Amino acid sequence: MKPIQKHKRRFVYAIAAIIILAIASAILYRSFLRGSHNANLSRLPRRAQPGPTSAADQQMLQGKFGTDVPADERQNVLAELGSPDSPLPDQTRQAQSPPRPGQQQIVITQPLGTTVEETRPTLTWDALIDGWSYRVVIVDRDSHQTVATSPVLDEALWQVPNPLLRGHTYVWRVEGTPSGARAKTSPVSSPTAQFSVLSDEGEREVQNLRAGHPSHLLLGSFYSRYGMWREAVIEYRQLVDEIPDSPEAAKLLRNAETRSNAQLTTSLPR
Repeated sequence: MKPIQKHKRRFVYAIAAIIILAIASAILYRSFLRGSHNANLSRLPRRAQPGPTSAADQQMLQGKFGTDVPADERQNVLAELGSPDSPLPDQTRQAQSPPRPGQQQIVITQPLGTTVEETRPTLTWDALIDGWSYRVVIVDRDSHQTVATSPVLDEALWQVPNPLLRGHTYVWRVEGTPSGARAKTSPVSSPTAQFSVLSDEGEREVQNLRAGHPSHLLLGSFYSRYGMWREAVIEYRQLVDEIPDSPEAAKLLRNAETRSNAQLTTSLPR
């Protein structure tokens, strides 16, 4: 009898083990399905949900300013909303004419008619020139002193090696020199462009503003006030994402994009 009971016990244990494994497999499978479903949902585009900050921005755009908004920032926002749509800067209009047949042209792309926060900005340009070398010259607009000259470059960008002075405006140009088979071709120079470096006061202000976790509206307003158009576009795009039905937010973005992308109208024909 004992061998029979022993086999019975083994049989019961085996059945119990099978049941436990089946339950565990079912639980794991359900967890896997739930995780896959959540992952698929996370890939779906979601419309930005209005939060406390976006609600406050909406009120500010409608002229209902809260007590935590500084008076000067209120005036900046109101001034932007009351201004007409920004036209293209004159400098860009003048550079829109295409090059004459047989004439090489260098077109400055960044920075162009804007303010930069970095004291060592990266300068870029575009050209219908292959296999040429370049040299960048930067001049202080007020003192007319040459403050930086690049070495000979074989690519269309250059970062200023030494810090420029805050609060100063600079004029720069790119000189192109032919090489190789084009050595007999005359050198060319780009039209001059200018940019400003954010002042010490502006740098302190933006650092203090960022430390307070400002809304996209307030930060975009600051960048617009100082002519930092690319940064303003980034903030105003996020503002429009949060408040998609606000015509005021759309206008702020439109104006900033017009100023930021103005240099694109000078692109060379392909």
